[in-house]
Amino acid sequence: MLKMLRQPEFRWPVLGDGLGREYQWSQSQWSLLKTLAEMRNQHSKSVLIRLYVSPDDKNSSYYIIKLDQASLSLSSREDYTTNTSSALGNRAALLSLMVDAAVMLGAPKQAAQTQMEKALDFETKIAHILIPYENRTSENMYNKYTLSRLQRSMPQFDWLGFVKAVVESKDDPSLSISSSEPVILRTPKYFKDLMKLINSTDSRTVANYIQWRTVFSKITTLSRRFLYRYLDFARVTTGTTSLTPRWDKCVNYVENSLVYATGRLFVDKHFQEDKKLMMEELIEGIRWAFIDMLEKENDWMDQQTKKRAIEKAHAVLPKIGYPEFILNDTYLTEDLKQLEFSEKDYYGNVMQTLKFIAQSDVSWLRRSVPRTEWFTNPTTVNAFYSSVIGAMSNYEEFWKAFSCPQSSIMNRGAQSCRVW
Repeated sequence: MLKMLRQPEFRWPVLGDGLGREYQWSQSQWSLLKTLAEMRNQHSKSVLIRLYVSPDDKNSSYYIIKLDQASLSLSSREDYTTNTSSALGNRAALLSLMVDAAVMLGAPKQAAQTQMEKALDFETKIAHILIPYENRTSENMYNKYTLSRLQRSMPQFDWLGFVKAVVESKDDPSLSISSSEPVILRTPKYFKDLMKLINSTDSRTVANYIQWRTVFSKITTLSRRFLYRYLDFARVTTGTTSLTPRWDKCVNYVENSLVYATGRLFVDKHFQEDKKLMMEELIEGIRWAFIDMLEKENDWMDQQTKKRAIEKAHAVLPKIGYPEFILNDTYLTEDLKQLEFSEKDYYGNVMQTLKFIAQSDVSWLRRSVPRTEWFTNPTTVNAFYSSVIGAMSNYEEFWKAFSCPQSSIMNRGAQSCRVW
């Protein structure tokens, strides 16, 4: 962490000369654009501006860059915008953690108190300009711009420079970005208000807030004194009463970060091929039962709508259990060849994994959307539907939610078939 905070883009103003005079934050040398871009590139962390790549909602065959409002330190916007006892308690706990974290990393106590109060006030103002969930409709959030048009609309920030800094790669010339690059602006009003807020706030406060978010995102990867300090914060904000056991934390981290590699281990040890075949047959049965219902029982749809519904039912792509490519050792090795883990450097392992995830995200740009691609882990026990690519997926224990007639291959002894 201290090594990171010595990097020019990640210097934390509140620390003063706590890490050495040569590592003090300098307003004249600080760049908001470079800091936000490097946070995204090195930490897979979005602050103020969330940039990601996903299928175009109105042309789902292609990926596109999307720009959206980012998250806050506390989980709920209402923790900043209301003064309930819970909200006040959460804000007080957050400020206390901000101050203590800064002091633990070398900041003077009084400077930490004063500057973190300003940083929290800045975040509170951000919370007030966030677009509430109920207003984030699909139509409201689909605003297509070119970067040149976006620049004309909001000239206070170098949008082209920011997107280039995040997306472009020396290893992939196809990711070259120009002013004609299309982007989806999810929350135009938020960004306009954000630019006004940044311009009316001193750079030290903005930098303090951004670097606080960097520290906050890594605090649970640090030593036990940081973990116990975070636990005090979590007791107030989430009701957590104990630290996650180290083995559990490490297993969860590996499972969530290396989804295909761990998925392969799970499939090899636990997955039975006959269950996959059973689920594929069951899903086909559901599909045809739905189509039969549309054709024979539905009397409220007009014929054109009914025809489109049947076409959609045929088009839905079921994904059962796991993708076939995770059985391919060559594919998995190629996917992970950039990573070199060390048994003695947990923090370093986390950092290189986050960088890998950030690079993997933007690498989808310029590709057509593969409907057969999987974006979840075979170890996940759940079911999902993607409205963008028309894919339905479920997992190894999905059959446990069904109890079917004795004549069915899905029979587990009960007399009825239940689907949740």
